[in-house]
Amino acid sequence: MRKASEIRSLDAEQLRAEEQRLRKLMFEQRNKASRGKPEKPHELRATRRELAKILTVQRERRGAGAAEAPRA
Repeated sequence: MRKASEIRSLDAEQLRAEEQRLRKLMFEQRNKASRGKPEKPHELRATRRELAKILTVQRERRGAGAAEAPRA
């Protein structure tokens, strides 16, 4: 599991590649679990959290250039 600072040091292309890799890994882990063969159930949780960190960094970068719209 990577630290947020390590994830922030990646460029946009690396983040997209890592996101795709983690989504594929989560699919495989869920598939194994549905067949009744979860070898390491904690890995799905760790993968999901790492994916969330990557998505958060991507969203921060997208939102950094745009000003927030005021809420009414």
